[in-house]
Amino acid sequence: MLNVSPMSDALEDEPDSLADALLAGLARPIVFVDLETTGSNATEDRITEIGVVEASTAGIERWSVLVDPGMPVPPFISRLTGIEDSMLRGQPSFESLAPALAERLHGKLFVAHNARFDYGFLKNEFRRAGIAFRADTLCTVRLSRALFPSVERHGLDALIARLNLAPEGRHRALADADLLWQFWQKIHALYSQDLVDAAIKTLVRRASLPAALPEGALDALPSTPGVYLFHGDDDVPLYVGKSINVKQRVAAHFSGDHRLQKDLSISQAIRRIECRETVGELGALLLEAKLVKALKPTHNRLLKGASGTCAWQWLPGASAPALVKANRRDLSREDHLFGVFASRAKALAFMRHVADEHTLCHATLGLEKAPLSRGRGCFGYQVKRCLGSCAGAETLAEHAARALAALDHARLVKWPHEGPIAIAERDEQTGREAWHVIDRWCYIGTCATRADIAPLLADAPDLRPFDFDVYSLIAKRLASGQLAWIACDARPAFHLVVQDAPVRAVAATIAQPTKRATKPRAIAIDQFALMF
Repeated sequence: MLNVSPMSDALEDEPDSLADALLAGLARPIVFVDLETTGSNATEDRITEIGVVEASTAGIERWSVLVDPGMPVPPFISRLTGIEDSMLRGQPSFESLAPALAERLHGKLFVAHNARFDYGFLKNEFRRAGIAFRADTLCTVRLSRALFPSVERHGLDALIARLNLAPEGRHRALADADLLWQFWQKIHALYSQDLVDAAIKTLVRRASLPAALPEGALDALPSTPGVYLFHGDDDVPLYVGKSINVKQRVAAHFSGDHRLQKDLSISQAIRRIECRETVGELGALLLEAKLVKALKPTHNRLLKGASGTCAWQWLPGASAPALVKANRRDLSREDHLFGVFASRAKALAFMRHVADEHTLCHATLGLEKAPLSRGRGCFGYQVKRCLGSCAGAETLAEHAARALAALDHARLVKWPHEGPIAIAERDEQTGREAWHVIDRWCYIGTCATRADIAPLLADAPDLRPFDFDVYSLIAKRLASGQLAWIACDARPAFHLVVQDAPVRAVAATIAQPTKRATKPRAIAIDQFALMF
């Protein structure tokens, strides 16, 4: 049993009719929880006091307990809470309280002010005691923000002043937990049940972990940027995702309400979580795109490959654009390109939309057959959706000028350098950095230092197709100067290709070539020079 204060385990009848109605209408019990601790670090500091106000259809139950933290209470904490070392000597340890406390909290909605703090401390204490603790949580700070969006301050002192709450003390666990129960009553007095329920529904964090995952699978994930991979039976890749906070994002997949069918399917099939940390968001975006293409996970929308990628090209002096394919032309170096599309059908749909928006002629653009009678013009001209370049009412040059102006927003950014470049990304807090190496809108890879760029390029395949997703991620940011980059010029010293046809050798005159490993049916001996 818990070693509790005299106030504990007292089941009270609340005289207030609103409180009675709230208790009677509860679908499940609620525990309003507050903790006092030796500090703010959930992994290093310890709990000194637990206060709980439990609300159920049976009424209100209040209890609290002092806890021996096994370490001194810092003086500034003692001044704030009034809890001193002498008060904690001889009190039970958390480990001795853990089984009964876990049973008391089990299955109830866990409500706390800044719930991440209290829930995080309890999870760590329970884990040290060898108990897996999970609860659905609701943060009253976030609930206050949702219900009072025009108010700036949402701390307990602010709630006391704004809502006329009646504290029995401050910075003691049970007194602060009781303030949360008072807050709960106040918001139900101010707002309709439907409105409060809607806010709560969006804010509750469900504690459901897929059955096949080991206990602690989420706790082991970092709260840093990176890419996560879900694996199923036989390690089949189910899903690849990215986030600036991997732990938080993965937990959202298993929130319990499964608002997306995809999340429900993943929860049923997942067997293992893999994480690959990155220095920042850009690295996570690039790695995610690469892994999705390489692994083709079951639940990912497959990103655009190079096979069907195409763009519109409007050469100077031409009266209409032509469609060029990425597998036949190097879109990174071509001029006068507009838009990048996953297929010919999408490219045509885009051009038709632009034509309709700007009264351009479908026939002149090559989107439909030329009219049989130039005097009558195309169908669009007859219904006043075309200004008449097909009928001589507008010159082809005028039509081309209008069309190019309409397309200008979709103009492709040319690759900014003759060779590959490296984009630096740095974590200002840790000092870690990464160099993302890209060539002609194709992501080569990431390395930790500038010295690693040359070996990375040396091992990279020569075929570097235009990658729409990489282009979408960085093109505009490079063009606007948001991303700083350095040039990485790689010059082959010697290249020998062995094929079924007679051997042909191509030599370049750079001194002292360095040999590389021989691959089946191909030998490549290159020397790379980095230009910074």
